[in-house]
Amino acid sequence: MPMLFDSYEAASDWYSTSDYKDLEWYDGFEEEQLIEFAYNSGSDYDGEDSLIAAFLREQGEEPEDYGL
Repeated sequence: MPMLFDSYEAASDWYSTSDYKDLEWYDGFEEEQLIEFAYNSGSDYDGEDSLIAAFLREQGEEPEDYGL
């Protein structure tokens, strides 16, 4: 099911309550970048893992390094 957020705040709320909040992210990671990506592109991805994997790829990271 696509990740639909009707506002930036909804995407922010999703992130703040998700298991991804505690993920050991790459150096330079900024929560706002992920939240903005989720808000703008969430509907393009089928579920949290595919959304996070796409975000990581966009940032030049390998999703496999994060267990995805």
